[in-house]
This record gives sequence, structure tokens and C-alpha cells, in this order.
Amino acid sequence: MARFFKKRIENKGLAPGALVFIGQKRIENPTLNLHFYNSEVYDQETLNPDQPSIPEKGNTIRWLNVVGLHDSDLMDRIQQQFGLHPLAMEDVMNTGQRAKFEEFEDHLFITLKMLQFDEKSGQVQSEQLSLLFADNFLISFQEQEGDVFNPVRERLAEGRGQIRKRDADYLAYALLDTVVDSYIYLVEHLGEKIDDLELRVLDNPDDSIVAEINAFKRELHFVMKVMKPVKELMAGVIRSNSPFIHRKETMPYFKDLEGLVLHTLESVDTYRNLLSDYLNLYHTSISTKMNDIMRVLTIFSAIFIPLSFFAGVYGTNFEYFPELQYKYSYFIFWSLIVIVAGTMLWYFKRKKWF
Repeated sequence: MARFFKKRIENKGLAPGALVFIGQKRIENPTLNLHFYNSEVYDQETLNPDQPSIPEKGNTIRWLNVVGLHDSDLMDRIQQQFGLHPLAMEDVMNTGQRAKFEEFEDHLFITLKMLQFDEKSGQVQSEQLSLLFADNFLISFQEQEGDVFNPVRERLAEGRGQIRKRDADYLAYALLDTVVDSYIYLVEHLGEKIDDLELRVLDNPDDSIVAEINAFKRELHFVMKVMKPVKELMAGVIRSNSPFIHRKETMPYFKDLEGLVLHTLESVDTYRNLLSDYLNLYHTSISTKMNDIMRVLTIFSAIFIPLSFFAGVYGTNFEYFPELQYKYSYFIFWSLIVIVAGTMLWYFKRKKWF
């Protein structure tokens, strides 16, 4: 399936808010994991996707992590229990969604992409992540097993930091922070590979270098496409006056996160320019090498022009050719050729033409 755009033919003609899955099914059966906590307690349990409702756990904040987006019935039950807006749930099930932040009356909605580099294919792989949260709950939706949230889970379990003393907006920040950290790691990883290309471009430029440069340019273009809307997303969060984001306690953390996003985007842009420089350097190296070859060939051509003249003169069919009767004519002829060729080589060398 295309990385840059997902077909939307499945929901063509349907009413807004229809729960239709758009994307590639990456897991057979959805899984639900419920974390609940406050400053005093923490626990988590795996839920049965077929159970009718999500349990409440007293005066705690619930984090429901849903893996697998294709089950419309499950999504409808979650929507009904938490009172989620139909348009938000429609965006959750559309895996080609652009990163964005939206405010609804009863909750906030954030969607963006998680990225990782697949060494086997040499491509950046993406997975959509959606967050819906209010004061006392947060629901995260992802396409498949495996994410970058283990540090957050460990902090919750061990009670480290402020996370268990804060509301769900701080949990949303913590999850976004791990996603942005993964962006930074990805760009650093690509950057190391791109830096290694410089010596290869200078030492041994060949066609494979061009293919690698173009491949990295394509991957960075994809990363840029994913991350640019994240900058707008963070700007929207910072401008928000929603009561579900505590401006005094949590907003400084979101502002810091915006700075990390901008820094990462600048790094991506820097590496894209660097790859363009490498491509120009490759073409310059090839042109220089070709010029060197042409210069040597031109020198040999220049040397053989007078030699061809001598050979042409003595190869003519005159009946009377005085030098041909002289016993040492052949040796004199070759001596003259060697002297002329040597003199021309010495002159070219003196002029630093090669």
C-alpha cells in the first residue's frame, strides 16, 4: 500500500462519522490493555475485546491502549462508552490520516504517525497513532503490536516522576514525547548512514552511490511529509484553551516538545541539503574524471598528429625519394619521431597540462 496516500474508496458516499476501516490490516485480532492509576495505586489488565464495556476503577485515570483498528463493532462500543465524537472515531479508523489536533466538547483528539527504520527493506515504516483524552481517561489507538511506550509504562508501574500525580493531559504529553524521541533517533540513525556516504563519494564514486543518495532522499522526503503536520499539531495544542489541558502545569512541557519537533525538522532539512550536495559532488567528480581522461587522450592525439605527418610523408609513393637510399634513414626517421614526441611531452608537462 502506498506510503504517501491511502485510497478512500471504502467510505465513498457514506455519511460523515461512519466507522469504516481504511488501510492495511496488520493484526488478526484486536487487543485491549487497560492501565489505571493515581498517586497511590497502579494496575493494568488485558481485556477481552468481546466484553461489552470497559471497567471503571474508582477514582483513577484510565489509559486504554487499543491495538488493531479494523473491528468496527469494537470501535463502536468504545465510542458509545466514552462518548467519543463520530468524526474523531472516523479519523481513528482512517490510517492515511494527516497529523492533526482537534478539540471536541467532551474530549481532545490527536493523531500522528509513529516511525521506525526497517534495516531489511531500507525504508522508513509508519504506523498511525491516535489519542483521545479528557481529564480522567486516555485512549490510544495503534495499528499493530510494538510501540515506543515502554518507558512510559515503566514510569507508571514504578511511580517515577510526575506522571501518576497528573491528569490524562500529562500522560498524553508523555506518549507524544516518546514518539518525538523516536523521530529524533530515526533522523540520527539516517544521518549516520548519510555521513558515511561522503567518503565514498570522494574516494570511489559509482552508480551505486547515486542509487543510495536517491533512496535516502526519498526516505527523508517521507519523514518530512510525516513530521511537518506534527509541527502544526503542536502549535494547535499550545494555542488551545481547552480545560482538558492544564496551561500552568502541562503546557510548558508541550512547548518544549514543539521545540524538539522544530529541531528535528531542521535536521531533516539539513540532511536533505547535504544529500543534494553529495549528488552535486558526485557529478563534479565524474566530470573531473572525464576531463582528466579527455585531457590525456587530447595529449596523445596532439603527439601523434606530427608523427602521423612524418609517417604520411615517408609513406607516399614518389619514385625519387633521396632519403630512402641512405643506409641510416630508418634510424634517423625513428629518432626524429622520438625526439618530437619527447619534446612535446616535456612541453605539456612544463605547462602542467597533465
